[in-house]
This record gives sequence, C-alpha cells and structure tokens, in this order.
Amino acid sequence: MNLRRLVLFAGAVVFVIGVIAMLVPVSIAGPDNQRIGCGNAIAANDTEARQADNANPVNLPIIDEIVPHTDYVVQCDSALSQRRTWSIPIAVVGLLLLAGGALVGGRAGGIRTG
Repeated sequence: MNLRRLVLFAGAVVFVIGVIAMLVPVSIAGPDNQRIGCGNAIAANDTEARQADNANPVNLPIIDEIVPHTDYVVQCDSALSQRRTWSIPIAVVGLLLLAGGALVGGRAGGIRTG
C-alpha cells in the first residue's frame, strides 16, 4: 500500500468517525433515570428537555426555594456543545487528510522515459 492510499484511507476513516459522531443522538439523564433526547450535534432538539422542565414541580415559586432546580435545557445545550467540541474537529481532520492524500498522489511522479 503506497503512501497516497494510506493517507486517503486514514482520512476517510477519520472523516466517517467524525460524521457518525455528529449524527448519533445526544441524551441526558432526566427525572427517574429517564433519558431525555437532545437531538444530535448537527440539529439540536430540546423539546423533550423543555417538557421535562415544565413538568418539574420545582418550577413552582414556593418549592423552588426549598428544592434545587434542575434545568434540563441547559444540560442538553452543554451535552451538545461537548459533542460538537470533539466531533467537528475530527471530521475536519479527516477532510484535511483526504485533501492531503489527493495532493500526495498528484505530486508523486513516475520515471519518464523518452
């Protein structure tokens, strides 16, 4: 396997890992150990988190002072941000490796005869 194919293969693998990581759904732990879906790194969807926040009895003014408030929308935003922090750079590195593999192959020349 020559250098060009190795770099192209590595770039494709890294790029696919980054894209899959961006597409895998993100979720957080909700009340009673339920999973609350937050969408994925490409398209956030905090509908379930908002519903969990609205159903939380802590949102009542009197109880809020006694019981600590859990904000599921903020937790979803944080989880999505963490996923984007590492998945987007991985995909970009994969693209750079693919571009580098194309350049390595284009610059390597054979022996000319004639």
